[in-house]
Amino acid sequence: MKTKRIRDGEGGRLSALLAVSLLALLAPRGLSAEQALTPGPRGPQELGSQFDAMWKAADGPAALRDLEAWCAKNKLVEQRTLVAQVLARLAPPERAASDLAARERLRSMRSESRKAVREFMAGRGQAARADLDKLLAWMKSERFAPAEVKARLGSLAGELVSDPAQASAFRADVASLEHSPGAADEDRKRAKDLTQRLGAVVKPLVDRLFFAVDRCLAAGEHGLAFDLYQWLLRIDPDNERAHRGLGETRLGSRWLRPFDVDQVKAGLTWDEKLGWVLEKERTRYDAGDYFDLDGKRWAKLADLNRLHAQAPTPWKLRSEHFELYSTADLELSVRVLARLEAFFLQAFRQYDLFFAGKGASGSLIFGMAPMRKRLLINFYRDQDQYVKEAKPPVAWAAGFYTSQKHASYFHAQGDTFVESTLQHELTHQILGEFSQDGSPAQWLAEGAAVYLEDAFFKNGTLSLGALENHSRLVTYRAGLRAGQKEHSLRDVLKFATIKEWDSGDILMNYRGVGAAVYFLMTFDGGRYRADAIAMLRDAYAGNARPIEDYFGLAVASLDLLMARFYRDCEPLTDSPGTDK
Repeated sequence: MKTKRIRDGEGGRLSALLAVSLLALLAPRGLSAEQALTPGPRGPQELGSQFDAMWKAADGPAALRDLEAWCAKNKLVEQRTLVAQVLARLAPPERAASDLAARERLRSMRSESRKAVREFMAGRGQAARADLDKLLAWMKSERFAPAEVKARLGSLAGELVSDPAQASAFRADVASLEHSPGAADEDRKRAKDLTQRLGAVVKPLVDRLFFAVDRCLAAGEHGLAFDLYQWLLRIDPDNERAHRGLGETRLGSRWLRPFDVDQVKAGLTWDEKLGWVLEKERTRYDAGDYFDLDGKRWAKLADLNRLHAQAPTPWKLRSEHFELYSTADLELSVRVLARLEAFFLQAFRQYDLFFAGKGASGSLIFGMAPMRKRLLINFYRDQDQYVKEAKPPVAWAAGFYTSQKHASYFHAQGDTFVESTLQHELTHQILGEFSQDGSPAQWLAEGAAVYLEDAFFKNGTLSLGALENHSRLVTYRAGLRAGQKEHSLRDVLKFATIKEWDSGDILMNYRGVGAAVYFLMTFDGGRYRADAIAMLRDAYAGNARPIEDYFGLAVASLDLLMARFYRDCEPLTDSPGTDK
């Protein structure tokens, strides 16, 4: 492979003043930043319960240090000793890397941005509920509640009101509103007034969210900014800056990706079952005809499905980032193509700095990265054809990626496909095709693929969810907590080559490497996420360094933290895109 080497910039520097400003701005209204973080007076029993919750959430050095200081402040001697015992076992590496101090400064910047977003998301209900109640009171008094506005408010409740019970109660209040149309002029005035009042609810929230986005970008937390953009569009669907940040352009009343804009300008429109179709010929499609864009001819769809079911004459479908050759029926092929694109954006979000060019830390646009050509995907109508034509390296594999041919191969299972296999192999392909000829250690390459394989749709976008949404991690954690043998981080690091990877229990190996990468990306509130991505990027670029250089901790210390992460902790999520 000869691909362009891609590196991220170091990012800007957040001063302590900016960090405090961010917390103050995002704290729930009526509370100062300090009040939002500092507990009030507590009795011994309540302090003990609070410690238990904080102890389960303290899954890294920074969180443990904060917990120790909290114990000292509240005079919890036994609990402080317990925390100190763990901290005492965390040691720096024997060989200190030259950039450890710089990495720690960047971690602090990123940590503040993630912390502020966590607190905002937790307190958003308190911040928005009063304004929503005022809006509902006005609508009730005016008896003006158009159906489309009630639907919008019901949707907003789920996004703005964090407590499920309160959200449900708010939806019930919205549903009970009565609408009494009046004279045309009167209704126009009330509609304008309602729009202004609704905007007054949303605008302060949007302003505070953009402040958070700016801080995330300045701190190099592009993926978190991506989540905030997507979440913001659920409460403000026409927000121009969020759409542009996600790489979309307005065309008429719609926001579209660049490839989609070109298609629409060429007279095409997207159909969820047929793919790109000629807009002016909808009646012909409805009659069972289909215009094959690759063959540039009309025919009956049933006849085309039979023709393209043969390996030498597959469907050839294109999207922004993929070229799909498929012998499955068109409807399933179109579903696969849509899934490919959705997954590409999620992979780009999760491994953001892998794709960021030097100096681009504040201007990364998601999904917009230099590509020599579209990624090639081969999809077969059934397993028999797949085995015959693709010749998978192992007969049981439902899919695979080969860097020699720069292509991935999968097969249908009836009228569906194995999403986790598709996403696992696509991760290998995306990382491989966007990098140089580096040979990452097998544990890292496989762990990065396991990390993304269980992504699923939530609120219309692909999400990783929480740990409970990752099947291999659930099994790994359950095994550890039951006292069963699972791979430690030390064990995982031994899987450097394919030969070492293929030894032993392969399912256990997959669980172990998936657990290792998830831990490195997530522990300590995501404080080391950028370091994990830097390690991944360097490995794919042929510049691999020891793991200690990235995390500033000895392997034994990382091993201890990983065991604690899965046995004893309940890690927090801090992103609108990582909720269950």
